[in-house]
Amino acid sequence: MPIVLSVKQEEDEMMTLENWAPFLAFFGIGMLGLGLSGSAIGLSIGGSAVTGMRGEKRGQGIAVSVLPGTQGLYSFAVGFLCLQKLTPFMKDPSQEGFVSACVIVMASGLVTGIACLFSGWYQGVVCAAGIKSINQDKMPMGQALLLAVFPEFYAILSLAFSALMLYS
Repeated sequence: MPIVLSVKQEEDEMMTLENWAPFLAFFGIGMLGLGLSGSAIGLSIGGSAVTGMRGEKRGQGIAVSVLPGTQGLYSFAVGFLCLQKLTPFMKDPSQEGFVSACVIVMASGLVTGIACLFSGWYQGVVCAAGIKSINQDKMPMGQALLLAVFPEFYAILSLAFSALMLYS
C-alpha cells in the first residue's frame, strides 16, 4: 500500500505548474517558428510573382516581394526578448517569479508566432497581387507597397504586445 501512495504522490508532483513551467516557456519559444514560417511562405509567394515580370519592371517587383521577410525578424526579436526574460532563472529556477515568467514567455511566443504566420503569409498574397498590377501598368509601386503594409501592421502589433507582456 505505501508504494501506491508514493506513486500517487509522484504523479501529483508531476502535474504541478512548477514542473510544467519550463515546457510551457520553450513551447512558446518554439511557436515563434510559426512566424518564421509565415515569412518564408510570404517571401515564396512574392518571389514567385516576380519571376513572371517584364525585365524593366522586375526591380520594382523585387522591392515589393521582400516585405514579408519582416515577420521573421519580429519573431526572432521576440525570441531574443523571451530568452532574456528567462536568463535570470537559468541557474536557479526555484527563484520567485519563475512560473509567471514562463507563462508570459509562452503567451508572447503564441501571440507573435500566430500573428506573424498569418500576416506574413497573406502579406505575400497581397504583394503578389501588387506585383501583377505593377507588371500590367495598373498600379504604381508606391500603391502596391502601401497595400502590402496593412497586413504588416498586425505583425507589428504582436511584436509590441509581446514586448509589453515581457517587460511591464
